[in-house]
Amino acid sequence: MNIDKLLHDVQGLLGRTLNNTQSPEEKDLFRIAAAALMYISETGRIHSFEDYLQLGKQDPPYAVASFKTREEADVWLKKHPEPPHGAHVLIADEYHLVAHRRESDIRSLIKLPVIDYYLADLARSGTTTPVDSFSTREEADAWLQNQPEPPRNASVLVAGKYHVAIYHRLINHRALYPLPVTTQEPERNAGTGDRAGTP
Repeated sequence: MNIDKLLHDVQGLLGRTLNNTQSPEEKDLFRIAAAALMYISETGRIHSFEDYLQLGKQDPPYAVASFKTREEADVWLKKHPEPPHGAHVLIADEYHLVAHRRESDIRSLIKLPVIDYYLADLARSGTTTPVDSFSTREEADAWLQNQPEPPRNASVLVAGKYHVAIYHRLINHRALYPLPVTTQEPERNAGTGDRAGTP
């Protein structure tokens, strides 16, 4: 993907569509869309946008930062010179929305069930054969953190229950989530500890 050419082509399409649009309201909407592309370019965010475009359907929803505790996230938000209003951050692997009112400088983090919807979609698409099995969550977490190349939505069993190992690539964060439902039975050899299938 040549991101510069892509943005140029999209801007051309917006311009042609704008010229053929009769409605003043729609013309304003196309101008705003064109301005959004210019903003991406003029603020040096082209490569970040390119990374965002390359997120696949199976990738987790975008997040701009991750924190172990709410306290860490609150400190980050308080000290941030310009909080990214509307962005998602992870707190203990749960999604939160960054809200910032410029006029009053009110800042807050609002927990959202983003990960629940994502995990439900993964579960509906069917679990894959587990790459490994662990007796405890601590063992599974240690395995995930020690992977040289993080697995992409790999299924593992933790105490007999399906979990998915997720890699938030753009912030280099690894997380393990229990799936809300299971669609297949654990394979007989999943509990043998055989690492042969480990990515």
